[in-house]
Amino acid sequence: MLRKTGILALSLGLLAAPAMAEVHYVLLMGDGYFPDYVYPAVGDQVKFVNESDITMAATATDGSWTTGVMLPGAVVMLDVTDGMTQTFVDSENTAGLAAGTIDYFNPAPLDLENNASSN
Repeated sequence: MLRKTGILALSLGLLAAPAMAEVHYVLLMGDGYFPDYVYPAVGDQVKFVNESDITMAATATDGSWTTGVMLPGAVVMLDVTDGMTQTFVDSENTAGLAAGTIDYFNPAPLDLENNASSN
């Protein structure tokens, strides 16, 4: 009887465990972000990586969140939260056109897992 109870408790514990958050990458490329549109879910993280040779930043258009100044090679993790401002710009290089969106409302336009399956 104890064995069945232990298995049941373990099974219920596994079902109650939270799903692992996904990490979505955004590369800072000097004159823009790649990709400039990401589709995480609330609870995921966006990993900003400065791949350029200049300092850059990713800052919400309303200033509510920022990566801060990122030197070349710097990495910043940002938690995706419900209600956060989705659009961001490079607050370090204001004359540039770098802009991006963290769209946690809509699914990605392509289902990459099934992209290779035949029609």
